[in-house]
Amino acid sequence: MRTYPVKKTIKINEAYVMETLKSRNLEFQQEGDHIVSSYPGLKKIEIWTDGKKLYVETETDTQYSNPGETIKFFNNLLEALTGYTTKERKKLISK
Repeated sequence: MRTYPVKKTIKINEAYVMETLKSRNLEFQQEGDHIVSSYPGLKKIEIWTDGKKLYVETETDTQYSNPGETIKFFNNLLEALTGYTTKERKKLISK
């Protein structure tokens, strides 16, 4: 599981996460307070929030032949959800 900081300008909640997934044409289901989806290369993407931070747990599909596309998609999804680019997230996490 990874924890990601969220910009203060983003009101992170379940509805926001679901709307972001819908905008990327991802199917998902809600399991309690967790939202579960998948993408080619990722068997499972489990997302939840406490209102301040974003928590994500993934399960990788090791048989997928194009991991670069999956990484790009996942980074773009995280940027949409947190408001931080990959570089900004790395900088915040390394503090």
